Amino acid sequence: MVEKALPAYLTALGADAEVPQFRYRVLIVEDEPTIRETATQILESVGYEVLAARDGLDGLHALSKSLPDVIISDLNMPRMSGCEFLGIVRQRFPHIATIPMSGGYSTGEIPVGVLADGFLQKGNYTIKQLSQQVAMLVAASPLRSERKKTEIARLFVPRDQGGYLKIPCSTCLRPTRLLATTLNGGLHQTICQSCGMALQFEIDHEVEPLIEGNSA
Repeated sequence: MVEKALPAYLTALGADAEVPQFRYRVLIVEDEPTIRETATQILESVGYEVLAARDGLDGLHALSKSLPDVIISDLNMPRMSGCEFLGIVRQRFPHIATIPMSGGYSTGEIPVGVLADGFLQKGNYTIKQLSQQVAMLVAASPLRSERKKTEIARLFVPRDQGGYLKIPCSTCLRPTRLLATTLNGGLHQTICQSCGMALQFEIDHEVEPLIEGNSA
């Protein structure tokens, strides 16, 4: 079990624990407050900068502000599961190392279908195992890039027969359905129905005849 008292894990780590000169950043995504806070204290005690999120959607919001070097994520969470969250991370930020954790898998290996770089069995890992897995991954990972690519490719979204658009969210990748029959040409904004992020899109009537069906 993970020790929950601060003196216990400081003693377990020992005086020879190395504090990295560069403050690597770890994002912990966990809906159970006790586990989230304990893991945060453990990693902060050995020199990591730690961000915390309550579930997958909060984790995506955290990634929109700053990128970590390692992500530790529970697999069973409300609103957005860890499997979906880690799948989005692997697609959008393939350079970020990820460690899922779950109590539902007893083999100690990465669950089938989960793309990740390590695994922690919830309730059955030690402080040393947590610290070692993070240390191994940050040692093998490239330094994070704080800037995202600014070039945005235009994506043509077809209207359905009822005049609705399905606008994909660049944050959570889930579509938002919007009635667009009364919208004029030009820039518009709506809110993602899943994560609440603002989505901008353009109605371009000059482009519509050039592609199959009606599009925005």
